[in-house]
Amino acid sequence: MTTADKIAIFSGKFAASAIRLLGAGLGSNFPGRIARKVAPNVLGDLSRQARQGIIAVTGTNGKSTSSGLLSSILKSAGLEIVHNTQGANLVPGITACLINAASWDGSLDVDYCLFEIDEAALPLVAREAKIGTIVVTNLFRDQLDRFGELDTTSRLIDQGIAVNTSLAVLNADDPNVSQLAPNSTRLFFGIESLLENKPGSVEGEELTKSGNAELAYCHKCGAEVSYSRFYYGQLGLWTCSKCDHGRPQPDVWAEKVDLNAEYSEFQAHVKGSVFDVHVPLPGLFNVYNALSALAAATTLSISHQAIRDGLKTYKTLFGRSERVTIKGKQVLIQLIKNPAGASQAVSSVVSDPQALVLIAINDNLADGRDISWLWDADFEQLSVANRQIIVSGARAEDMAVRMKYAGFASENIVCIPKLSKALDEALSRLSAGQTLRLLPTYTCLLELQKLLKNRGVSLSGT
Repeated sequence: MTTADKIAIFSGKFAASAIRLLGAGLGSNFPGRIARKVAPNVLGDLSRQARQGIIAVTGTNGKSTSSGLLSSILKSAGLEIVHNTQGANLVPGITACLINAASWDGSLDVDYCLFEIDEAALPLVAREAKIGTIVVTNLFRDQLDRFGELDTTSRLIDQGIAVNTSLAVLNADDPNVSQLAPNSTRLFFGIESLLENKPGSVEGEELTKSGNAELAYCHKCGAEVSYSRFYYGQLGLWTCSKCDHGRPQPDVWAEKVDLNAEYSEFQAHVKGSVFDVHVPLPGLFNVYNALSALAAATTLSISHQAIRDGLKTYKTLFGRSERVTIKGKQVLIQLIKNPAGASQAVSSVVSDPQALVLIAINDNLADGRDISWLWDADFEQLSVANRQIIVSGARAEDMAVRMKYAGFASENIVCIPKLSKALDEALSRLSAGQTLRLLPTYTCLLELQKLLKNRGVSLSGT
């Protein structure tokens, strides 16, 4: 560590302590900015101390949960890690995370650095820190005002993988992901089958292409891909409609996927071994998150028992299928931010027909100013139950209109823009045994975190 590094670490730690002491936030970004002004190379100098290297998780949806699941696996294997659990996934946030984990003299006593990294920030971090393994969860349209179209995001991820010739752990079922990094060493994960003939579940049904699927093209001949089966979005068993190119055979895959309102189970196939997996998270999207973590763990020679234990004992991260109790009432919080993620969150709500739903939508910079994505998400699933719904946030009225077009009668839509009042109203309507399913955008989630903290309830990592 250089003298500048040590000054930067001291400055960052002091700033983080002051922020938390004053109740001004979590100190998850600003300390990193200060430190980088003092020592621009501090991220790389700190991360090089990890004894076994650096792992990154990126992609549109599932970064936080996938990295959280992998963190749980690594800890079950007895490894020491540093992980940006608060979701600050840009360069300053990752720097702040390392500074927080380091001692005041700059030493970092860990086996792995595990970073959730924003897609656009991946090549920037890769230029400063030697990333050994990069996991890519999926690629959907997200914050078009920031990222542009998917080809831009794909190029950024390709650049990030190429900087250190990292091992790429890729979702075989997403053609926008599985065709990335063709010149790199790649390991693929995917789903081969869902459990058949289970009443009340999506397993065994013919799944059709969803409205939030992204266009996907063959990288060999340019033709649009076709499918023998969809899971959700553009994820499924795909082939080129013109040439022989198609979905790669997964190295790690799930069979007999069993989805439930509170958890998921599947049979994992890894290098000739087969074992059962329990994940305390609902939804097919979380099966993919678990598979991505499982696949990454196999590249690190983690035992199958540690993988099973890590997945089974996973504790949710900030606002990602996070369950809390407020005044004795059960609340499950799932961040939504784009069509694919929102549609999958709604699917998990549908599996709990007794749930009361509160959707909170903001359009601040961190959410993305463009809320047209609400019209691409499959909220129509909710109207089948003919339930009441509460909408809140700065764009509550827009969401109310969206729910009307989704099939809700006007009298079943309760519009309360102020989140604190909407939360109180929702809690007052909950009966014994019901769960409030709360679907906020990012800045609504941050507002919710402050509301709950004032009521004596802390969300994960806060």
